[in-house]
Amino acid sequence: MLDTDARAAAPAFPKIPNLEFLRVQLSPALDGHIFVALTATVVDDQEPELLDQEIAFNNVATIDDAIALIGQHARFIFSAHIRKEN
Repeated sequence: MLDTDARAAAPAFPKIPNLEFLRVQLSPALDGHIFVALTATVVDDQEPELLDQEIAFNNVATIDDAIALIGQHARFIFSAHIRKEN
């Protein structure tokens, strides 16, 4: 049976409540681009273990594009964890 019910779209930036750390991986591609991957490690709510959650991955042309991709995602992820000063 085919499920045809409409569903809400996934958010562009996932909320990560139990963030332990964010891992950034950069690797050169054969075509001269840079592969960028961001992975969040979170604490499982139900088991005493750490889980990896893929946040973003992309091939970019320059190191500036890589930094922009990292900044775009990290800014959103960490904004929920940074205490606001009054």
